Parts: sequence; C-alpha cells; structure tokens
Amino acid sequence: MKLDLTEEQQMLCDSVARLLQTESSMARVRAVEATGFDPVLWNQMREMGVLSMRVAESSGGGGMGLLDAVLVAEHAGCHLASIPFAEALSAKGLLAHLEGQVAARYLADALDGEVVVLHPRELRDDEPLVLPTTASVVIALRGNEVLAIRNLDQCDEEEKLLCSNLGNEPIALFAPGCVGVRHLVARGPSARAAFLAALDEWKLLKAAMLVGLSAQALQMAADYSRERTQFGRPIGAFQGIAHPLADALTEIDGARLLIWHAIWAIAHGKEDAGALISMAWWWSAKASSNAVARALHTFGGYGVSLEYDIQLYYRRGKAWSLLAGDPQQELHQVADRLWPRGGTSGFDTRLPEVGEVSMQFGYGCDAEHFAEEVRAFFSEHLTDAYKAHAHHSVAGYHPQFHQQLAQAGLLFPHWPEEYGGRGKTPFDMAALGEVFEEFNWQRITGPITNQVAQIVMRFGNDELKQEVLPRFASADALACMGFTEPSCGSDVFAAKTRAARADDGSGDWIIDGQKIFTTAANLADYIFLLVRTGVEQPKHAGLSLFLVPMNSPGIEVQAVHTMQDERTNITYLLQVRVADRYRIGEVNGGAAVMAATLELEHGGDQYRISFSNMYQHALTWARNTYRGGVPLIDDADVRRRLASVAVHVTIAKDLCYRSIWATENAIPGRAAYGPMSKLFSTERYLADAADLMDLAAPYSLFADRHGLGHVEIGYRQAMGMTIYGGTSEVHRSLIAEQGLKMPRSRT
Repeated sequence: MKLDLTEEQQMLCDSVARLLQTESSMARVRAVEATGFDPVLWNQMREMGVLSMRVAESSGGGGMGLLDAVLVAEHAGCHLASIPFAEALSAKGLLAHLEGQVAARYLADALDGEVVVLHPRELRDDEPLVLPTTASVVIALRGNEVLAIRNLDQCDEEEKLLCSNLGNEPIALFAPGCVGVRHLVARGPSARAAFLAALDEWKLLKAAMLVGLSAQALQMAADYSRERTQFGRPIGAFQGIAHPLADALTEIDGARLLIWHAIWAIAHGKEDAGALISMAWWWSAKASSNAVARALHTFGGYGVSLEYDIQLYYRRGKAWSLLAGDPQQELHQVADRLWPRGGTSGFDTRLPEVGEVSMQFGYGCDAEHFAEEVRAFFSEHLTDAYKAHAHHSVAGYHPQFHQQLAQAGLLFPHWPEEYGGRGKTPFDMAALGEVFEEFNWQRITGPITNQVAQIVMRFGNDELKQEVLPRFASADALACMGFTEPSCGSDVFAAKTRAARADDGSGDWIIDGQKIFTTAANLADYIFLLVRTGVEQPKHAGLSLFLVPMNSPGIEVQAVHTMQDERTNITYLLQVRVADRYRIGEVNGGAAVMAATLELEHGGDQYRISFSNMYQHALTWARNTYRGGVPLIDDADVRRRLASVAVHVTIAKDLCYRSIWATENAIPGRAAYGPMSKLFSTERYLADAADLMDLAAPYSLFADRHGLGHVEIGYRQAMGMTIYGGTSEVHRSLIAEQGLKMPRSRT
C-alpha cells in the first residue's frame, strides 16, 4: 500500500481549499440557501479549471485523473459548496465520450459555462421525477437513450409538485411526463454503457463530497467538545461524547479509503473494481448519515438551532446521499458485481476512465511472491498428523512444526539478519498471516514471542539479547505476556505486582503478585512482566519490566478456559527471584517500554484475518448450499447480507494496511490509524458474525472444523477480540484524542 499524494495533487488541494475557504464560507452558503446555487462560486471554479478537469485536453479540458477529481470533491463537500460539482464533472466527461454533433454541442456549451449536469437516476415516465431547477441542461438516461433536457425553468408551476426540500438543494419534484424539452444525444447499448460509467464516476465524486462534509462535521463537533464544559470538565473528556465521534471518524476514513481503492482497482483492471465503486457509494452514504448525526448530537440542543452551522451539514449530508434513490439498494449492485448469476466473470467493463493513479493498494507483488513461498511450504510439510493437531488456539502449537518453520526462515522472517531473520517487510508478514489462517495454523505463540523479542531488541541489554534472541529465532523458546491483573483490567499501568531489590546485596529482584490472561504461559519459557518498583511514585512513573524465566521457583500457572475454545492462564508469582540482567529498560522507566509494546499491539490485521476467513467460509457455504434447486448465493436476502460483510472486510483490510504503511513510513497523524484498524476489524467482526449466525440458522449452531463451523467459532471468538490488545473503549479514546484532538477521556 502507498497512499502519498503527488506534489501536483497536494498543490491542487491547497489551491481549491484556499478558494473554498473564502468563497464558500458558511456566510456564503447561507446567503444562497434559498436557491442552493452560488453562481459566483460556479464561475470561480470554472475559471480555475476544476469544472472541466475530467475532459481531455484535446477537447478543451484539463485532462486530469479521477483521483484528482475526488480530492477536489472532498474539499467541495467540506465547505458545502453550493454548486453541482459532481454532476457537472460527470456530465462533461460523458459528453466528451459520446459521439455525434449533439454531444459535441452540449459539451461546448458546458465548457463555456452553461450549467450542464448529469441526472443520477434513470428516467421513468410513470413516476414523478426529481430534477435540478438551476441547470441549463440535464443529461439523463431512459432505456438505451441518452437525453438532454432543457427549459426546466420554463415549466409551469403546476408541473412542479414540490420544491422545498431537506438540504435546500436546487431541485424540484416534477409531475410525470412534464420535464421540459428533450433532445436525443445518443442511442444504443454503447450510449447506455457510457452513461452508466459516468454514473459510476458520479457515485465516487459524490461519495468523496460526503466524506469531506462528514469529516468537517466531526471536526466541528470535536472543536465544540473542547470549548463546552460540563461538571467542570470539557464535554469531550466524557466517553459518551468522544466514543461515538471516534466510531464515526473511523467509518469516514474507511469510506475515503474505499473510494481511493476503487479508483486504483479501475486503473489496474482488477476484477472487483466495479464492486468497489458500489461499495464506496453505499458505505459513504451510510457512514455519512451516522457521522453527521453524531456530530450534531455533540452540540446538544444548540445543534438543532438554525443559528448553528452543524444542522446545515446534517441536512445536506442526508440530501446528497438520496439524490440517486435509496442507497441501500446499492448493496444489490455490490452483490451483482461480485457474484454475477450464472457464474460469469465479475469484471465489469462499464467503468469510468480514471487516468494514472500513483497510489497502491494491497500488500504488493513482493508480498504475493512471499505468500506463495509460505503456501508451498505448508502444502509440502503440513502432514495429516499436523492437520489433525491444528487448532486456532495455543492448543494448536506443535514444537516440531514450529522448528520446521524456523529452519525454513518462516517463523520470524521480518527480523533483521543479525538476529536470524530475512529482513522481510510488514506487508510480507501480513501475507504470511493470511496463509497461516488459510491452513488453519495458530497465529498466537509466534506473534506473542515476536512482540516480546522486538522489545528485547530495542530495550534489552546485550547479555539478555545474547541469551534469548537466538532461542526465540531457532524455535527453542516461547514467550508470553504478563501485563493484566485481576483488579486492573485494561488499566495495565495500575499494576500491583511488586518487585523489590533482594536484601542480600546481590542486585537481584524479588517479585510477588499475579497476572491474568497470560496466554501461552503454560508453554512459554519466559514471561514479559510488568511490575511496580516505585511504590511511592505516581502509577505511570513507578513501573519496570522484566523478562522472567518461567522455570524460576515460585511461579505457578493455572489454566483458564474460555468460550472461544481457548486456554489462557492465571500466573502466580511468590517470592520469585530474578537477576537484574533480565530487566528491560530503566528502573521505574517502564512507561516508555510499555508505550512501545502497546504500539505494536494496536494494529488490527491479526484480527482482520480471522474476520476475513469467517466471511470466506460463509460465502463458500452460500455457494454450495441449495434450496429448491437454487444456490443460496442467488437468494436476494443472502446476497445483500453477504455483500455488506464483503464491504466491511474490504474496509478492515484497507484500514489495517494503511496502519502498516503509515507506521513503516512514519506518516504524520498515524497514531490513530492502528486503533482505527483494530476497532473497526473487531467490532465489525462481532456484528457480522452475529448476522451470519442468524442467516445460516439453525445449522450455524453446530461446532465444526469446516464450513459453517467457522461462523460458529467466529461468533465466539469475535467477542474476545474486542477485548484483547486493548478493549474497543480504549481504542475509541485513542482515536478521539489522536484523530480529533479531543480532551483525554482516561485518567
């Protein structure tokens, strides 16, 4: 993945943002609210060239790509630009692609400044029509005909059934058949295909405007939450305010990534490109509706007052999402493009041209090659005996196979070569994790040991490194985590397990306490232990960390079995003596070590992989299960519900890969990306597992290693995943603080 904007794109965004900040201020938006159209802004945007940016230079336009256009569209949405931006760009692009003198004439008029717009809903003569009232020309589709509708402003008043509307948009409801003067622009299947491609472009542009509108509404709410106080505190410090906004910001970031992903997929001829367009439109409409509602709610009673600008975002956001009809119907389009009935290819050629795209999605060719290497290893070495032993929990750990992975360089291939690794990238590791899941091989003991090893590499002394890192690398030893305590939960910094210097002058430490959820402690050779060494110091300042050998006298491990069909543990420590060389970091300096450790844990890809695996098994079940001689995948309700899961899985992957990319490249603002990826992946996993259980009932009730058994165990696993690695509430607080700069909601 690579999400950098080019220098030219950044300059374009800066220029448009400066113009809109002045010329589409809230005062200007309110001034033209009666008509919903700002002719001065229209002319300024035309003179800047952005309204013709999607027309080829040879035809008098800017010849810019669709990604450039959606970047501008997002700024237009942010400032509630009172012009038909998406409709105008799509109309010009369509006219430029249609053949004939009529299309050429209307394109020339549009380039000269006439308001020519695309109508995003196919005409039907037997129902009232919602059409723009300030446009000179409306380009519309009826069957295989592309029509130009003129003189709407000359329609009799009785033909306009209603004009007042939710967003004060320049639209009216016209009586059936009464729609001005119609001119035929083009006819035939190719004309229809060209219009539908333009409609897909409109969806991406309008989706980007919804993203911009929603992001701005959330920022307005966050700003207000810092200013407004209640009970002596800024209201943004209350989780009831911060957490809904964090959810909304995550969803909107997911929408933005889906839009960009769709454009990249079109540019690279990906089979799911058409489906991604429909995903982006459906999700942007849904996420925007949630975001503006949560933003307005932050303002309380003031939010519904016409004096406050937030209500403009609330009304216009919903209005924009409904211009093409019920956005929920787009899920059927997602399904049709992902799973065409009859088993034909899902590739849809009726897609807009997008131009060059410098961004990259997915984990890249190198990681794909590495995945094939890992897949070949599993295919060759995973014997029937190993397959029978396989389990998603630590019960699936097998020391011999663990050693085979190490010998093949597949246990910790991302480690530096000096520590026995191969220098593989984080995206290589994402690919490796997917193959492990594909073969149902546990992804617990290795990642936990890796996390501990990474901290030892960074903070451990040379003697400790020489002892433990070769053992980890050769699969001779495992590690477990000892952070959580029964009385502290997610507040690991409130640890009460205590370490004090031995009174014999040896410099050793004596540790007493207990830890819970020490997964793999029954297998581990070392426990990475958070202890309190400064009793009189503030709780964050008096902590230290040790890597304690599990064979030390005084350690007892007691099993805790969970509903996820997993074993975790309680680990008791009574007068455990540990040499000072096992200390990691400074005495009472554990907060810095913990911060680095938790940063490694905040990503969501390990959870997302399980989510995706559950979805794939549900999809296979729907394809191979018949009802009345018809596969369930052809049932409308099954398709719609699976399509929504497909959207969530795609967003989860994009959010996770963005986090990996941002961390690897030290991208500013990345602190919120890991929590976003973990929050979205686990919360959608939980919700979708429940829905898939309902969908496949009663057969989903039964535990099985195959088919729907993955949905049943997914339902049990997903709840724990919203808790492991920091609860969803912790991650929401981090997102609010880092992504929206809201007050700290934790103590």
